[in-house]
Amino acid sequence: MKRALLIIIALLILVSLSAEVVDKIIAKVGKEIILKSDLEKRMQQLNASGTAMNDITQFDILNDMIEAKLIIQKAKEEEYKVDDQMIKEMAEDQIKQVASQFPSELEFKKELRGAGLSVPDLKDYYIEMMTEEQLKSQIIRHNIKSKIHITEGEVEEYYKENLVDIPPRPEMYKIGMIVRFIKAGKDTKEKVLVEINKIRDKVNEGADFAELAKEYSDGPSAANGGNLGFFGKGMMVKPFETAAFALMPGEISEVIETQFGYHIIKVLEKKGNEVNASHILKIVEATEEDVQANIQLMEGVLQKLADGEEFTELAKTYSEDEESAIKGGVIGEFTKDTFPEIFKKHLENLEVGGNTELIREQESLYIFSILKKIPEREYRYTEIFDRLKEMVTSQKEIELYGNWIKELMHESYVEILIEE
Repeated sequence: MKRALLIIIALLILVSLSAEVVDKIIAKVGKEIILKSDLEKRMQQLNASGTAMNDITQFDILNDMIEAKLIIQKAKEEEYKVDDQMIKEMAEDQIKQVASQFPSELEFKKELRGAGLSVPDLKDYYIEMMTEEQLKSQIIRHNIKSKIHITEGEVEEYYKENLVDIPPRPEMYKIGMIVRFIKAGKDTKEKVLVEINKIRDKVNEGADFAELAKEYSDGPSAANGGNLGFFGKGMMVKPFETAAFALMPGEISEVIETQFGYHIIKVLEKKGNEVNASHILKIVEATEEDVQANIQLMEGVLQKLADGEEFTELAKTYSEDEESAIKGGVIGEFTKDTFPEIFKKHLENLEVGGNTELIREQESLYIFSILKKIPEREYRYTEIFDRLKEMVTSQKEIELYGNWIKELMHESYVEILIEE
């Protein structure tokens, strides 16, 4: 715990240096200076963060500090602005996040006092750092990112030139899936439909709609007489919305079917683009008989597979996942490390051409198959186009950034007073 606290303090606050250290100017950037103590603080923060310092010299760090000053100076010169209120709120949120890592607020403040700091000191530090980061982000976006335009020809050229350095596409496995969603069968739905039609008959006979909703509705609004309050278009599922908006105040709908079950809707009021409606809902749920019927159907699919029928053809016929069913059940190509986590234990020891037993996850039934093993090979250009474009963009950003920094150094007076 103590180690963690020390790292937090070292990373997130300006650590006071010993009074015995004799400060001196080590760089001049325009009208500003960088002191030896500034460099020491930055090195201390990097060390505390666990940054590998083996290949980083103090001159490298100083160059970064100089670049940051040049950029901030340019941003201020060109009058870039930040949202001071937003920065203040972000700083306060960051303080809360750091404080939450301590056993109590008292312990947090005590640790700060031990470093000779207060909460306002920490807040000022964050505001300063966040303001600089926002200014840097704005000016770099304007001077670098906005000027980068990548053509497809550049991406293709990069691919050809760097093909030997691009890691190969690893060995992968094409996975197929057949899924059925456990839902109410025809008999169950008809039983509920008869029930809600009887309720609608009561409404037609003059029974109070709100009282019927309280007695019979399965929805959470039942206690409120089925009232849903005002709602606009896009707030309800489509069949319900269409029926509700077609009614006039006082009118009652026919029985409407949605994914939740069967509804009777009564519109109470219309105001602008909204309606105030109540409903009586009878939820349609799968019975144990329905569950068993779905299981038997999928066991029949397993038997067809055992008899030699093609997985892809069975997926097209039986799978209820439309997106994969049309592709013969194919859900993608995966390495063993990237098999879908929830089904990994069923897939990792499966042989190519084999299929799993029936798997039940909540209200879904699955059968998986490893359809094909795809050997390691080079990536095709189209497969990694987006990644290649990112690499070319990054390369251009680095090049433009370097040239821009050189221009800023020519515009401003920069003097380094330590040897590399």
